[in-house]
Amino acid sequence: MDYDVSSKVERRGILAGMLLGKGYRNQNNFYIQDAGDREEYLKFKKDILEKITSKPVSLQRWNSKNGQQLRIEPKLIPIIRVLVKKLYPGGTPKITPEFLEFLTPQGIAIWFMDKGSRSFKKNQGQVHALEIYLNTHLTKECNEVIITYFSQKWGFKWGLSKTKTAYRLRMGTKEGKRFLTFVRPYVPETMLYKVETESAQSESQQAPPTSSNTKATT
Repeated sequence: MDYDVSSKVERRGILAGMLLGKGYRNQNNFYIQDAGDREEYLKFKKDILEKITSKPVSLQRWNSKNGQQLRIEPKLIPIIRVLVKKLYPGGTPKITPEFLEFLTPQGIAIWFMDKGSRSFKKNQGQVHALEIYLNTHLTKECNEVIITYFSQKWGFKWGLSKTKTAYRLRMGTKEGKRFLTFVRPYVPETMLYKVETESAQSESQQAPPTSSNTKATT
C-alpha cells in the first residue's frame, strides 16, 4: 500500500497522526518505538517517512526484558519541527483544535492503528455488539477536544470512557462500523485485523479474551 505524500497537506496529516500515535518527542524531532512482532507495520511507517523526508530512515533493534524492541527516527525536516513544537508547547503534549486540523484520513488511520482497539461482546457464544476504542489515555478535557473535532470535522460521534487513571474514547456497533469503514482504505494488510467488523476464529490468535464474554484486539 502506498500513501499519498504528494502534497504538504497530506504529508503534514500523516506526520500529525504518527505524533498522536506511537510517536515520542526527541527534542525537535520524534521517534517511533514498537515491539518486535510489529516489525512489518513499523517498516510500513519507515517507508512513508523516507518518502516524506526524501532521506533514509534506519531501523534499530535490541532485546529487552519485554522482548525485542524496534525504533525508527526520521531525519529532521522543517515540517516535523513545526508539528512537534505545536504538539509540545512548553515541552509537554497539549491537544488543541489547531493541531487536530492538520489530520487527514491517512493520519487518522495511523493514529487508530497505533492507539485503537476493538472488542466483540458475546452472549451465549454469539457476537451481539462491537465496541471500538481510541486509547488516548489523556485528561477528560483533552478527550473532549478530540470528540468535538471528530464530530464537527468528520461527523463521527465518540463517547468518553474512563479508565483507572485517565480517559479514552469509545464507539458502539453502528458508529464503530462506520468509522472502521472510513479508515480501512488506508490500512496495510498486516494491520487489517484492526478494522474487521466481524468476529472470526483467526482473531482469537490476535489477542486473548479480556473477559468471559468479550474478545478484544489491540
